[in-house]
Amino acid sequence: MQWKRERDLLIAQTMAFVQTVTGKTTEAERRLESIPLDEPTEVERPVEFAAAARPSPVRHSELREEIRGRVAAFRAHQQLFDRDRDAYYKSVLAKVRASSEHLPRASDNPPAKR
Repeated sequence: MQWKRERDLLIAQTMAFVQTVTGKTTEAERRLESIPLDEPTEVERPVEFAAAARPSPVRHSELREEIRGRVAAFRAHQQLFDRDRDAYYKSVLAKVRASSEHLPRASDNPPAKR
């Protein structure tokens, strides 16, 4: 039940702060009884914490090898994108050239007489 008292104390402090900032009193503040702030309270730890097992430190050489591997994988992925983009560009360009060969050229048609 100690937590309820601490909660009520926190609410009372917050309401007092709000009143000093705004200059207004709230209904909730009127309902709360004043709790003395000078009383020291003793709080116990609810649970003892177990010591966390620390992971083994990573050597710099292992870290560098991991970074090198990731960079190499990224480069390979980017090269794949480059090849795909170039292949798409070449296919679109070939389609445009093929379709332009079927169109009559302006030089092939004689100018219209007026």
